[in-house]
Amino acid sequence: MKMRLFALAGATLIATLPLTAQTASAAPRCTSDNICTWTKANFGGTKHTYGKANGCYPRSGRTVSNQSNKLITVYKDASCYGSHFDIKPGHYSGSTPWPVKSMAVWG
Repeated sequence: MKMRLFALAGATLIATLPLTAQTASAAPRCTSDNICTWTKANFGGTKHTYGKANGCYPRSGRTVSNQSNKLITVYKDASCYGSHFDIKPGHYSGSTPWPVKSMAVWG
């Protein structure tokens, strides 16, 4: 009888996991046509929203969301210099490998 109770409790827990994971992934969103950064990884901390004008800008954050229609490059150093990687339109990085210091918006 105890074994059946533990099995039922385990099955109930497993059945709720997808709902919990789905809820946890409902992170704060960046609105369409904007680029957003958060001061902490996984959409934590303070959110900053920016437009999509071309150029190099000082930006900071550990999460970056590109909801613009332009390619962006995020940089480890100021003035769009040093280690970098691209984030395509409609994509994001939930935890950048280093704190972002600047960002270039292309095209």
